[in-house]
Amino acid sequence: MTFFISCDNIIIMKEIMNILYENGYESYVVGGFVRDYLLGFSSKDIDICTNAPIDEIIRIFGDRGVSYPKYYAYHIEEDGFTYDITTYRKELKYRKNKPISLEIADDLGTDLLRRDFTINTFAISKDGLFIDTLGARKDLNSRLIKVVGDTNKKFKEDKTRILRAIRFACTLDFDLDRQILDFISNKNAYLLNEVPKEYKKNELDKIFDSSGTDKFFFLVKRYGMGKYLNIKFNKIIKSYNRFGIWAQIETDLPFPKKERHIIDSIKSLIEKKDINFFDLSLYSSDIIYNAASILGLEKKVKAFEDIRNLHSIIDMDIDPDVFFKYVRLEDIKKAYKLVERSIMEGYIQNNKKSIEKYLKEIRL
Repeated sequence: MTFFISCDNIIIMKEIMNILYENGYESYVVGGFVRDYLLGFSSKDIDICTNAPIDEIIRIFGDRGVSYPKYYAYHIEEDGFTYDITTYRKELKYRKNKPISLEIADDLGTDLLRRDFTINTFAISKDGLFIDTLGARKDLNSRLIKVVGDTNKKFKEDKTRILRAIRFACTLDFDLDRQILDFISNKNAYLLNEVPKEYKKNELDKIFDSSGTDKFFFLVKRYGMGKYLNIKFNKIIKSYNRFGIWAQIETDLPFPKKERHIIDSIKSLIEKKDINFFDLSLYSSDIIYNAASILGLEKKVKAFEDIRNLHSIIDMDIDPDVFFKYVRLEDIKKAYKLVERSIMEGYIQNNKKSIEKYLKEIRL
C-alpha cells in the first residue's frame, strides 16, 4: 500500500530520509506522527528510524543537531519541528522506567517490537510505502489501545506506559484493550506510585485539555487509581480549560508558580460562589472563564463583558452589579445604554439612587 503525506514539514522530513538513502541507508518515519496524520491531527514531532549506526548518523549530519550516542539517537530542531533519528534498536533492560541496556537491531520489524502500543507502530518509507507489521491499522480503525507484546512485561518494565495508555484512551476517545483493563484491575494500579510526580502532572494536563475528562475520571474511580495518581476529587464539572479541572482536585503534584496562582484564584472565586464586575479587571480570562463555567455564570460574565466593551462616554455613579438586581441578563446591554442616554438627556441624575430608581421602573 502506498501512502502519501502532505504537511508543512514534508520537505525537511523527506530531505533527511533522502540524505540517509544517498549514504547507503534505509529510513522510515515511525510512530506517533503517522498515527496522528491518519487521525487528521498535525504533529511537530517526527521520529525517523534507520539501519545507519549512530557514528554514521553523526558523520552524515555533523553539527546540524545534537547526538546521544548512548541511546543511538540524533536530534534535529528546525522551523518549529523536531526530528529524532535513531538506529534500529532493542531495549534489553529497564530501571526507573527507562531503558538502561540497549543493543542495535537488524531491521525495522525488530525495532517496532520495542514500542508501547500498536497504534504507534506505523511506518512509512521515503517513497511513501505504508508499513504495518503489527496490526496497527486494525486497532486504529477499532479505536483500541493495545500493548505491543506482553502487557504485563511492558507495563512493569516502564510504569509510565500505564498512564500513557490511559491518556491515549481519553484524548483520542479510544477503548483500552481487555488485557490492559485486566492488568489495572488485578491490583496493579499501585505501580503508578513509581511514576514521577512531574510526569503524572504533564500527562494529566494533556487529558484535562482534551474532551476526554469524563472517561478519565470514570476510569480513575472504576479502578481506584486516584491515590496512586496523587489526586482526590468528588464531582468534576467541565471547565474552560485544564486549570478549571485542577481547581476541583486536591493534589500534591507540582505546579509552576504562575499555574498555581491561576488555580488558587479560580478556587477563591468558586468559594465566593459569585463573580462581580470588578473581578473582570482583577483576574485573567483563564481565571474568570473557568470559575464561570464551574459556577454556571457564563451568561453573567458575558453580560459584564458587554458592559465593559460599551466604552461609555460618561462615568456612571453606580456599580454595574446593580443592573443584575433589576434587569434580565439578556437585557443588560440595552439597559446600560438607556441609563447612559437618560443621564445625558437630563432625564435622571448621575447618582446611585436616581439610577436605581430608573432601573426599577423601566420595562424591557
